Amino acid sequence: MRKYFSVLCAGVLLSLVIGLTARSIAHARDVGLPLPATGYDLVSAVNALRASSGLPSYSVNSILMAIAQNQASYLASTGGIYGHIGPGGTLPYQRALNAGYSVENALSNPPGLFSENWDANSSVQGAINVWEGDEAHRIALYSTNLFDIGGGVASAKGLNYYVIDTGSSGSSGSSSSSSSSASVSTNGTAVSQNQLIPAAIVSTPDQSGAVYHIVQPGQALWQIAIAYKVKINDIKTLNSLLSDVIYPGQKLLITRVGTPTLVSPTAKATLDLSTFTPLPTLEVFTETVTDTPTPVLVAPAQSQNGAPVVGGIIFVALIAAGFITWASRHRPI
Repeated sequence: MRKYFSVLCAGVLLSLVIGLTARSIAHARDVGLPLPATGYDLVSAVNALRASSGLPSYSVNSILMAIAQNQASYLASTGGIYGHIGPGGTLPYQRALNAGYSVENALSNPPGLFSENWDANSSVQGAINVWEGDEAHRIALYSTNLFDIGGGVASAKGLNYYVIDTGSSGSSGSSSSSSSSASVSTNGTAVSQNQLIPAAIVSTPDQSGAVYHIVQPGQALWQIAIAYKVKINDIKTLNSLLSDVIYPGQKLLITRVGTPTLVSPTAKATLDLSTFTPLPTLEVFTETVTDTPTPVLVAPAQSQNGAPVVGGIIFVALIAAGFITWASRHRPI
């Protein structure tokens, strides 16, 4: 009995030790693992980078934080295939305007003073390293003409999507309407403020039906896609582009217009009557039904000479009656 009780107590103690050990390990892992990055972590990393270069920090803007987070979530839900294009086909500066952020010079010179960077990476620092390695994306990191920032982070299928939106509104920072200030197009290309982005003039198909566009200084891929009413991804596929970055003088194949093929009308078959043997005409005879009166039995008509005969019969009867009367009177009693 004691032995059984000792084994039972040892089992209970062992279970308690294992449970406490597992809980301690899990707690240690929770403490040791870094918390998931947020949009504010991304903004802090960008401002730290600017501070290391002697640049003023960006001001955190609540509207830009919201649209950056929405875009990061959208990229995570779609696998990042749309890049800077947001829900409904919106562009970064359009999303800012729609949310209530007054992008400076956006109406007169789209996209105005606004820039967006995004990347799918494993860490905040990894995304910043990618942006630092590209001249177009360095504008959003080191610009002296942009003053506000918002950041967003979302995860899906083992990837983190990082987005920063930087801009300048009429009420942020100092005025940047001087000719020496710079605007940032959606694809990251810097454009001087006094140089308006030329409209993308639609080209006509050549003899082979192909439509080409020559990129003008300051033009962005999204602008060209809108002008030709095609998708950005279609232009990138036709020209084997790996990013949205394009260059002045670059010849882009926009689409191929097929030449309609004239189709001759189908000839109708003509009936040759020379060898046609007409079918015999069928005559339909309709039997005429004549009503035949049903014979009615009529009593034979009396002859006109029947009156004397009847009179004779009555006369004979009267004589017979008189004789019978007479005979009865003279019968002996």
